[in-house]
Amino acid sequence: MAVAAAPRHVQPHAVRIRLATLQDVAHMPAIEQSAAGLFRGAAGLEWLADGPGMARAEHERLILRGAVWVAEAAPGHLVGFLDAEAFGQELHLWELSVHAEWQRRGIGTRLILAAQAHAAAQGLVALTLTTFADLPWSAPAYARLGFRPVSSPGPRLQGVMDVEAAHGLPVERRVAMRMGMREPAM
Repeated sequence: MAVAAAPRHVQPHAVRIRLATLQDVAHMPAIEQSAAGLFRGAAGLEWLADGPGMARAEHERLILRGAVWVAEAAPGHLVGFLDAEAFGQELHLWELSVHAEWQRRGIGTRLILAAQAHAAAQGLVALTLTTFADLPWSAPAYARLGFRPVSSPGPRLQGVMDVEAAHGLPVERRVAMRMGMREPAM
């Protein structure tokens, strides 16, 4: 499998969203690295463009738990993924990456919709995530889908943000967000 270039004739609805398999893990770093290129234009965050991505073992662990989805432009051609994990009654979105050549086509939204459908089927009550508050492709984009900032993160979300801070992410630019299952994703 490889990352497919984004031909102009392929419509976003033609991209298939499916559960990830362990074979997909080999292609996730290239997608993640391409998506991270957005940070080259984000003041003070440029270092994230070339930073290490999620460890292969972590992708594998989440896939085995059944909460990782991929976007496949054609058989064997992955262009995006979403890693998630259930905690209590919530599904936490760890990472959403769409290859740069495939961004702004609704693929990220479709990956989130797949996670939302999974969470609803499992009887979970919300999706959660942490992200940058001030980048247009982060909190504002998630807010358009129905996520809302969490003013007082509980211990789990605060713990996630503490780990992010320990890895160098500027805490003053981060926000925890939550979307209840009754809230629309579009």
